[in-house]
Amino acid sequence: MKTINFFIFLILFTSNAIAQNYVCGKTEVIIEKIGEYESSRIHVIAKQGERETSLWLNSIDYISGTCVTNERKQSKILINGYCGGSGCSEKTYTIIDARTLMIELVPVQGKNNLSIAESILGKKIPE
Repeated sequence: MKTINFFIFLILFTSNAIAQNYVCGKTEVIIEKIGEYESSRIHVIAKQGERETSLWLNSIDYISGTCVTNERKQSKILINGYCGGSGCSEKTYTIIDARTLMIELVPVQGKNNLSIAESILGKKIPE
């Protein structure tokens, strides 16, 4: 039953809403919008007890975060944040290791990095 509730929780919080909170492994993930305009700055925080990783993303209109496992069954925080303009890619990923809190992939605004993200995870990212 806990597994079903967890998946329902993830589905609810992996929409394109700007503010999101969820858990990946033992890590709390907080995604918050800073500013009142479209394409505002996004602050991503991954916390585990006293340890914390903080990352700022700019010019983000849409963002979705989820917890995935790589090919070795290790938990990874996967975030897709992108702008809504015609020159923007919809596959702009950030990857944070949920155990070590190390950032494994940082997006470059407007650049599709799907193949790099899949290479780091060792498997395809579900649509």
